[in-house]
Amino acid sequence: MNFERLDKVDKILLSAEDSKHLDNWWLNIHDGAFNDFRPVLEEGLISHEVDPNMIYTQPIVKAHELTPKLLILYFKQLDDVRVYYEIYRMISENQVEYILKGIKNYAELKSDLTINTENHIGLRKEHAIHFLDSITSSHIALMNYMELYRDVKERVSSKTVRKKSTKKAKHGKKKKNTRPIKIVVYNVKVPQTPITDEERRAYQRMKEAWTVRGHWRTLPSGKKTWVKPHVKGNKEKLEPNIYHF
Repeated sequence: MNFERLDKVDKILLSAEDSKHLDNWWLNIHDGAFNDFRPVLEEGLISHEVDPNMIYTQPIVKAHELTPKLLILYFKQLDDVRVYYEIYRMISENQVEYILKGIKNYAELKSDLTINTENHIGLRKEHAIHFLDSITSSHIALMNYMELYRDVKERVSSKTVRKKSTKKAKHGKKKKNTRPIKIVVYNVKVPQTPITDEERRAYQRMKEAWTVRGHWRTLPSGKKTWVKPHVKGNKEKLEPNIYHF
């Protein structure tokens, strides 16, 4: 696994409390099944805090000695309907454990995945797809939430972090190739407030047309091509705005 990549992509921070509120928001904002996937970010990493006290009853938490953990979800959009995922678990401050990787097709609702059989959370192959679905559903909800509230700083805030990326020296060269990179860190807050009629109308308008920012896409051949910023859906339904992501 390419662990170094995890430190070179944009990051989204989501606490356990906000994650729980996000699930409730998603259940109440959209109607029926949802497989029309449109990401705010083509590639990134979601730092997802999981608190068992917010998922299970207290007797279950005590019986199984469950403790809070941090899951890391790396995602990369492959095309309009397929997303590549990698899921990790934070073991210590500077150490992560790879759990599984897979490609999810949101049009056909299919998943093709590979599991780390030596994972330490007891995840078995027969439960892997359900585990992937439970984690990636938060990804869908989060992308929609960030799109809808992109101009509300109390809900979606961001800061730019500057780092240095170092590549190994090629054969015959003594110096390593070091270049500066910029990473955007998003902090998402989900208040526990009822969804208003205005928010529902805004979400319906967003479903009809949305903006896709420019990005690089890797073709099956390995060649990279630049996709220009464009509008998907009904362009006449798109309201004028400034796209901040």
